[in-house]
Amino acid sequence: MEKFEWKVEKDVFYFNYLEMASTVEEAQEQANFVRSQLAKPEIKKFLNDNRNVTSVAAPEVGAVWGELMATVSSQVEKNATIAPSASLKMQLNRISKQSGTYDSVRAFTDINQALDFMEVPDFKLS
Repeated sequence: MEKFEWKVEKDVFYFNYLEMASTVEEAQEQANFVRSQLAKPEIKKFLNDNRNVTSVAAPEVGAVWGELMATVSSQVEKNATIAPSASLKMQLNRISKQSGTYDSVRAFTDINQALDFMEVPDFKLS
């Protein structure tokens, strides 16, 4: 089974994380794929769908994703994460506010709110 799905529609790169990477190598491979998509000049928005993630990443796997997310806001105009829980949404938004990126980087638990924030209300996930 694939651990993620993705698609590009107009200027949006959609990444649906289905299952947490189990190794650093796997996480690095996934992060490099995301970087390659975000480096394309036509990609202006990143919709990161983590609704299916039910486990906590091992610290070393989480570090790989942390490194990626630290650079995302400089690569795209808007970045929305769909979080699997309200507590994670609040944590991510707190970090975004503290880092001064809240206008362009936010987390949601509601997909429609995320799409509205990204200014793509008609975006189809599948």
